[in-house]
Amino acid sequence: MPFPKQEYIVSVSQYLNKQYGHQYYIWNLSEHDYTRELFLNQVSMHSYIGFACPPLYELLLICKSILDWIQHQGNVAIIHCQQNKGRSAILLSIFWSLVFKVSIDESFYIIAKAIGLKSPLKSQLMYIHKYLHHLLTNGQLNTQIIKVKSVILSGIPKQFQNLKPLFQVLDRKGILYEEKNQIIQKNEQCIFILPNLQISNDVVFKCKHITPENDLLPIFRFQIHTGFLFKNIIRFKINDLDSQQHFDNDIYIDLVYLRGNNNLDDSDKLNYDQQSLEGYQMIKQLLNTCQMMSLNIKLDLFQENNIFQEYQQPIQQQQKQEQLEEVTENNQRKKTQQEKENQQIVQNQSKQEDINEKLQDKVISQNENQNNDDEDEIII
Repeated sequence: MPFPKQEYIVSVSQYLNKQYGHQYYIWNLSEHDYTRELFLNQVSMHSYIGFACPPLYELLLICKSILDWIQHQGNVAIIHCQQNKGRSAILLSIFWSLVFKVSIDESFYIIAKAIGLKSPLKSQLMYIHKYLHHLLTNGQLNTQIIKVKSVILSGIPKQFQNLKPLFQVLDRKGILYEEKNQIIQKNEQCIFILPNLQISNDVVFKCKHITPENDLLPIFRFQIHTGFLFKNIIRFKINDLDSQQHFDNDIYIDLVYLRGNNNLDDSDKLNYDQQSLEGYQMIKQLLNTCQMMSLNIKLDLFQENNIFQEYQQPIQQQQKQEQLEEVTENNQRKKTQQEKENQQIVQNQSKQEDINEKLQDKVISQNENQNNDDEDEIII
């Protein structure tokens, strides 16, 4: 289902309430809320501002809640994000993989084709093909502490003479780190030195350019999960980044970090190891729960996929009627304009005929006067 915009939210809610009553539930993965009362308060809001992908643990939690909901006969699960593509595709891919016992890569291909997703974000592709593929094939998760040392951008966008970056690191709770004091000239590296920033779970790194008018232009964004970091450096090429700017093909970003807890005292080591292990176990346990619940699910492929078509049909008919009326109005306007032009032509022709007639009369009158003058001369 698409995001219920203001112009048709009433039509959507009326259709769902009439068709399914209290047997439907909506999972909203967008960054925008709406009037949930219209949907009988059967809406769960999951906002991840700045994140290309919902955090891993919450993805599994949502999967669990969907699986629990649809185990009851007649219940309908509805998922949407802002554009009904990226975040929804990731969630549905995990769900599809669990229920139909296929790989996450195959699931993503099926879902993307079904919803018309042609250009997913690079962060979303990495999440699917690396992180979720690793997790769903029983891959182990990193439980060591991660401390970010630096982020290195090897060059700036082609069209910029200099770059004034606003660099931010965010987790689910908000901004962890921010820097905006550098000015990077063309052909220079941009290095962000972080004070051993400790991160965990899903983290977003993003950079924007501060223009002279203090506008912000997106430069790059990437999202990682610390459970899948097994080296001390990750290199992102341009094709790995969410970017709206044009870079040279050889530009890259290095994320440099430390793994391990060597700088912690014994009590902190024990606490951190315990927290990491518990976090890892929670993810694995939640995944196992989802896998067990999916065994009892029986679905017809996209049985309810006509919801959007059904409730949008009157809207489409209205839009077609409005388009038809607009075309008719334009044609009528053109016809009226043509009639005016034709009328003007007729008027101009009539005026010209009047002028010609007057000129002819004038010539005749002059000739008559000349004849009279000649006759007078003869008489004399």
